[in-house]
Amino acid sequence: MLTRRKRPIVFVLCVLLALWTITLLRTVTTKTEKSKQVLNQDNDRNVHQDDHNKHLESDQHHSNNVSKRRDVHQDNQFGKKNTNKDDHHENLPHGNAPIKLHSRHVFQPTMPKGYIKDAPGENGKAVDIPKEFLIESKRLFERNKFNQWASDKISLHRILPDARPKLCKDKVYPGDLPPTSVVIVFHNEAWSTLLRTIHSVLDRTAPDLLIEIILVDDKSVVSGHEELHAPLDAYIAKLAKVKIIRNKKREGLIRSRLNGFAASKAPVVTFLDAHCEANTGWLEPLLERIYNDRSTVVCPEIDVISDENFAYQYGPSGLMRGIFNWDLHFRWRAVSTEEQKRRQSPIDPVRTPTMAGGLFAINRDYFKEIGTYDEEMDIWGGENLEISFRIWQCGGTLEIVPCSHVGHVFRKSQPYGFPKGVVDTLGKNSQRVAEVWMDGYKEFFYQRQPHLRGHAYGDISKRLEIRKKLKCKSFKWYLENIYTDAVLPNESVIAKGKVRNPASNMCLDSLSRPKLSYIGLSPCTLSAMTMIISFTVRQELVVQDICLDVSDYNPGTKVQLYECHGMKGNQLWIHEKDGPIRHGTSGMCLDRGSGGNPIIAVCDGGESQKWIFEKYYLNVTPKVKI
Repeated sequence: MLTRRKRPIVFVLCVLLALWTITLLRTVTTKTEKSKQVLNQDNDRNVHQDDHNKHLESDQHHSNNVSKRRDVHQDNQFGKKNTNKDDHHENLPHGNAPIKLHSRHVFQPTMPKGYIKDAPGENGKAVDIPKEFLIESKRLFERNKFNQWASDKISLHRILPDARPKLCKDKVYPGDLPPTSVVIVFHNEAWSTLLRTIHSVLDRTAPDLLIEIILVDDKSVVSGHEELHAPLDAYIAKLAKVKIIRNKKREGLIRSRLNGFAASKAPVVTFLDAHCEANTGWLEPLLERIYNDRSTVVCPEIDVISDENFAYQYGPSGLMRGIFNWDLHFRWRAVSTEEQKRRQSPIDPVRTPTMAGGLFAINRDYFKEIGTYDEEMDIWGGENLEISFRIWQCGGTLEIVPCSHVGHVFRKSQPYGFPKGVVDTLGKNSQRVAEVWMDGYKEFFYQRQPHLRGHAYGDISKRLEIRKKLKCKSFKWYLENIYTDAVLPNESVIAKGKVRNPASNMCLDSLSRPKLSYIGLSPCTLSAMTMIISFTVRQELVVQDICLDVSDYNPGTKVQLYECHGMKGNQLWIHEKDGPIRHGTSGMCLDRGSGGNPIIAVCDGGESQKWIFEKYYLNVTPKVKI
């Protein structure tokens, strides 16, 4: 029997023992719970990594299980009933509730299998061509109008430099972004560029955001392009989300895209050219804008893949927008001061008056509501301006998204022909744009293209009916609210016509030279559009929408032909009637020179520095004061 004195001690010991036991049980339980969580996280990571690895293998990009899982997720997301119990179970974390993403970062691709750091073209580097292969590379260049030899040496899964601005890399997107179908039209495309386009999309797109890639073969010829037929069918049969449809006759880009659109399923459709490379994080920024407003049509920043060596080239984002000239050709120009003020961040989308047309994403239903494409247009050309005008005038918004980057091979000429001739095809397409959307401003187009007056452009009644049904605004509204800094012919020039040096009777002439070449001289007795130069209210010297530009301010520097950027600087000129033409930034004068190319020189009042425009508009004064 315990004594009275010992009973309290025993009681205390029992209490302590009980507390210790409870604490131990809690600790074991907590560790077990954490172990389960870690195990589940590891399992999730392993499954995710397996999906990535499968996604990147050239023959097994998407396993059937992964494809089922993502299709089921998509069906659930858009209200379709799922009746497959096994598939449904795959979507349940630990057999409980369906996965629901509240937010997401951009998809991060894993390293390609067998990656070699110094392989040709890796990290977007240029491909060097050994001397012994120069002849072969030139032959292939003529075939495709880009260096196919270089392209063929580059991995179909090559790593690219991340072209996104730093602010984009921390951006978070909604977890329930709508998925997309990607439509890619090709005609006689090089095997390596076509497949690299496909794989860049597969490799750098979150699987749940990609429903399918639809290839549309616009009647590629067999001779010389055998690989685009049975071998291509066999290749894409191994890619779970890629399918191909083939036109029975040559339809052109416009109608081929409509065929691809008709075959697509996703609520968003993304159009890409067949010689692109999607970069990291390319898709989520586009989908977010459509997610926020279905009437917003979005384009990525288009980086340049060199046609010479396939180097991937990019610069600062959010600086350029699309415009047009009165020939109805697309042009790039610097973002306007007005638009710069509207944007609050350097990664805010840029409202662009026009799009280049090769790469954009659009809500499926909205695309149908505004009339898709004008299917009476042939091959390609003009369709990008037509849809740009239509989007803006009919209540939509057109943007370039700085956080989305896609590389594109820019060719200097086309490797294929136009069945009805390039002049007639592009002329007809442009006429349809002008007649439907430009109202009285179409006269400026016909002034630049007088040979098209009276030219047949087909029935436009259906397109006019779309404009009426959608209650679209006038082209005057478009110029006053969207492309507010458009230069109207004659109304916005100080002087225009041939620019003559009286002492030599020689006139400035671009000689149909391409950009980045130099302005030349021709006898003033000749007559050509290449000799018609405008001195604009922005104090630019413009010939066929290309500006005279001086980047080196040393005397004797030749005057370049360069894309007009609207930022003054190298393209700012000062001129008064019968006086010299002075470069506003360097203070030098335009001089006739002695080698056939005008130069800048120290102003001396000499005869070689006097220039006279054919016509001066006395009621117009420059906007820029020096």
